[in-house]
Amino acid sequence: MIIRKLIGKRDVLLALAAFSLLAVSGLTGCGQQNSIGNAGKADVSIDEVVKTEEEDVSSESDDTNDEQDADITYGELSEGDAAPDFTAELVGGETFTLSENKGKVVLINLWATWCGPCVGEMPAFEKLYNEYGDDLKIVGVNCVEDKDTVDAFVKDNGYTFPIAYDENGAINGRYPTQGIPYTLVIGKDGVIKNIYLGADSEDIQYKLYKEAIDAAINE
Repeated sequence: MIIRKLIGKRDVLLALAAFSLLAVSGLTGCGQQNSIGNAGKADVSIDEVVKTEEEDVSSESDDTNDEQDADITYGELSEGDAAPDFTAELVGGETFTLSENKGKVVLINLWATWCGPCVGEMPAFEKLYNEYGDDLKIVGVNCVEDKDTVDAFVKDNGYTFPIAYDENGAINGRYPTQGIPYTLVIGKDGVIKNIYLGADSEDIQYKLYKEAIDAAINE
């Protein structure tokens, strides 16, 4: 069980940097060994991630989730837990609030541009987004990268499904994980139905997520 206290942005930055270092050693996903998926490799060191991201977020004092996370402790989530609420700014300027989507099945994916398995499975989310329409809400929560990096990635790849910024790590702190990609399928009642850590190929992930989404929709 992981229990973490949100005591500052540096904790999240160090954790994500550690994920990138573990990824270089050839573990599935970025930071956690898993029975599915190929190794993801990051081209950044811990010092580079921490230094760069701390500079990017040091002047950000008014992030959407700052007040939400003050002095709150979050633990590792399990299937059957209520999904922690959050509000995030999306690429394009709109906002997403989880609690406003009760009655809908929601898929949340935590990812980063430097995480190979994250990038590799993203076409599956685009396909699911186009296939399910209003029956499914998808949001990809970026892990502590600056807006320019996220915007450029989305533009270069032509993704249209909602992608959220999390520059200060507040949302990531609500969903603590041993690595990324980290994906959750949340039922209409706001309860976590499925948790996935790591990723295999786009096609395999699409089938896994589709099965879980269909089950949640039909409950």
